[in-house]
Amino acid sequence: MRTFTYSILCLFIVSLLSACTSSKKLLEKGRYDQAIEKSAKKLRKDPNDSDELYVLKEAYRKANTFDHERIDFLKKEQREDNWLEIYYLYSQLEQRQDIIRSLPTNVRKQFALVDYDDEIIESKESAAEAMYQHGVDYLERGDRQNARLAYDEFMGVRDIYPDYKDVGKLLQEARYRGTNFVLLQIENNSNMALPRNFESELQKISLGDLNSAWVQYETYADSSTYYDYYVVINIKEIAVSPESIEKRTYTDTKEIQDGMRYVFDENGNVKKDSTGNDIKVPNMITVSAQVTESVQHKQAVVAGSIDYIDLANNQLVKTQKLSVNAVFEHYSAVANGDERALTADSREIVGSRPLPFPPNETMLMDAAELLKNRAKAIIRQNRNLLANSGQAGY
Repeated sequence: MRTFTYSILCLFIVSLLSACTSSKKLLEKGRYDQAIEKSAKKLRKDPNDSDELYVLKEAYRKANTFDHERIDFLKKEQREDNWLEIYYLYSQLEQRQDIIRSLPTNVRKQFALVDYDDEIIESKESAAEAMYQHGVDYLERGDRQNARLAYDEFMGVRDIYPDYKDVGKLLQEARYRGTNFVLLQIENNSNMALPRNFESELQKISLGDLNSAWVQYETYADSSTYYDYYVVINIKEIAVSPESIEKRTYTDTKEIQDGMRYVFDENGNVKKDSTGNDIKVPNMITVSAQVTESVQHKQAVVAGSIDYIDLANNQLVKTQKLSVNAVFEHYSAVANGDERALTADSREIVGSRPLPFPPNETMLMDAAELLKNRAKAIIRQNRNLLANSGQAGY
């Protein structure tokens, strides 16, 4: 079924690329259905175009001959798996006739149309039943991979026969049994107490966008779900640094203009310009200011690992280090001297007051937010790790 859909897509792309190719060239290259489409389009505009009518007849005859010969061969093989292809071949024959039916009367009457209804119904029923039975057989084998194969078969049934038997119910069952369910867990193995809301904050990680065709992540356990893997945020180290204030003193200096001054000659007389005016130049002086900077610092470190555990055998599949560092840092300063000497960086902090240090619980909750983002990034990197099927627990 998937192969057929891909083939149709390829045919569509080829059709676009051949838009500038004549119907006769398409016929010569054996691209009969494209030749039929092109000739039919031209004959709708000009029903008396004998060249296009010739191409249409030849392409139609050759395409139908090829399909009939293929159908005869598939029927002689007497394999149940052939019914889907037979159904599509009969459908293709009927679609060609639909093109003929759309043509002007003087063109349409030159073709003998065949009633394929019985053949289409028979092959459709047989194809649906064959895929249905394949799906049931796969599902009865009980393992994850066969459940996924069953899902593909049931999807094939639904594509051609949406309400066939109980295929809707079986699709849901195959989907469930073919999916790896993954539960996120948090373990504190640091021997230190965490804030009351720390774990619940971590469980707010949004993992829905990481779900794939056969992997489902959950952050809260459901007693009705059989989980295949645990993804464990294993916290092994929690540390909050002491509050610290570091001070340093430095001097900013700058050359600035302090008014104007006269320019004197070697005899001590004020120089004159060409118009007789006294010559003045900027009076530059160097000013300075002493800055005392205070840096408040405190940090919280939460470190550990993300562990992937296969619950079928209780084995550790993979572990990856996990560490975050929540930092509180605040700059303040006072200045003595001429403030005109201050640099732009110094001006930003001069006048700022020291802030109260955040409590340890606040620092750790900030670390929890960082931990969520980092953990999700790691889980995303390893999302294909859990896609492989294991044994279903049924």
